[in-house]
Amino acid sequence: MIREYGLCLWTFGDIEFEEKCKLAKEIGVDGVEVQGDLTQNPEKLAEILKKYNLKVLSITPDNVDISSANEQVRSSAVQYFLDLVSWADQLGATRICLHGDVGKTHGCGDLTKDWELLVLSTKEVLKKAEEHGIEVVFEVLNRYENHQIVTGKEALNLIKEVESDNLKVLLDAYHMNIEEACPIQALKDAGGLLGVYHIADSNRQGIGDGHSNLKAQVNVLDEIGYDGPIIMEMMVEGPNPFTPMKHGDYLCEIVNHYKKSLKQLKEWEVASVEV
Repeated sequence: MIREYGLCLWTFGDIEFEEKCKLAKEIGVDGVEVQGDLTQNPEKLAEILKKYNLKVLSITPDNVDISSANEQVRSSAVQYFLDLVSWADQLGATRICLHGDVGKTHGCGDLTKDWELLVLSTKEVLKKAEEHGIEVVFEVLNRYENHQIVTGKEALNLIKEVESDNLKVLLDAYHMNIEEACPIQALKDAGGLLGVYHIADSNRQGIGDGHSNLKAQVNVLDEIGYDGPIIMEMMVEGPNPFTPMKHGDYLCEIVNHYKKSLKQLKEWEVASVEV
């Protein structure tokens, strides 16, 4: 299947938006996952994206706590996402990502309450998303980044409770390598509810730099009829997994990861079409 390929702009670190778009264009992707920075003018960002002929494939949110037991914190987090829906609409995006606060590895101590708060917040966000025709993909993280929704099965349970056709799941090869007994089965189980697929090897670097069977995962995407984008989300080696900025010329390294990985993805695509 011929599909769109993209990358996450946040992985370029603290440089200007246009510089990130230049790099994405150089790498050769069809589109990008934009950071949901509400301080930036979405119409100006849209102009830059158009200049470099890049589509908005998704939007990465800020880290806010949508399941906080502190009602003020939770309400503020929900409001961020409500504002993000409007911001995305102005940007011309049709999809945003939703997830918990990255770095929050435990809840309030009451798992039932944590779940109820997560469902409540997600329903509030989806109500507005439906009004704007925005798809929301809930990203499945891992236990070292958040305490909720660390498997595809958990995400599917959330979708069932929220009851919105606009809510789908985002599965990430890197996170699945940590949490899923079988990433391939997780993709099969998601089936038509898979909204976005993020790809990186087991060490969150380029395809072939780790031990994940990424070719098998990509093949399964065709099997389940997934027609969404493959979005690369990679980093270079170095300390602090929560920042892309590493030692040396990290930008050169990350660009090389993306170029090599995109080349491999397109080779797999050609091979699948020929079959």
